[in-house]
Amino acid sequence: MIIQLTSYIKGGIMGYINLFIYSFTSLFIIMNPIGLAPLFYIWTVNNTEKEVIHILKRTTVVVILTLLIFGFFGKYIFNFFGITINSFKVIGGLLILKISWDMLHAKMSKIKQTQKEKEEMSQLEDIAVVPLGIPLLAGPGSITTTIILMEHATGILDKLIIVISIFLATGVSVFILYISEKIVMVLRTSGINAVVRIMGLILGAISIEIIWSGLVGMFSSLIGK
Repeated sequence: MIIQLTSYIKGGIMGYINLFIYSFTSLFIIMNPIGLAPLFYIWTVNNTEKEVIHILKRTTVVVILTLLIFGFFGKYIFNFFGITINSFKVIGGLLILKISWDMLHAKMSKIKQTQKEKEEMSQLEDIAVVPLGIPLLAGPGSITTTIILMEHATGILDKLIIVISIFLATGVSVFILYISEKIVMVLRTSGINAVVRIMGLILGAISIEIIWSGLVGMFSSLIGK
């Protein structure tokens, strides 16, 4: 699917719609708010609604700013370190594949949060920035996806669509966390695990496309030389 991004961008109105759907879906699945819902509920079970809203507002700002910064300035970071977008696609795709593998097994990826960070979490009063904003929602997977999406954007409208996708994916994810108590009560553990596994399957397919696109680009560059 990542290979089709160029055709999305050049495909007129339907191309823009497809680009938006792809961007939003990719970011939303990687953020995995449904899988985070039980964790967030446990973290905030003793907080008032006002405190929860305050946490989520700060988280929203942190996630959006993080993704926008990497989205717009990621290529300059690559140039500084001499990294090509194709090599980044391969390693980034493998990283997303690892996250999807963990989702298929209905468990939180260690790439997002280490055991030490989980232990330190119990001592934190404010979770809005770390670990909720970074690295759970704006983690390696979502940052990688944002950079790749922006790299394929060729015009202002393309980038605007991706920015809107970032805002919407973050907004929907935060809203799901806001109603985490209801989700936990309705879906229970088995239901949440089932949804996470389905999203993991989709994310796995996306990661393979990203890896393949990177490999094709690398081999094309070698042949061109």
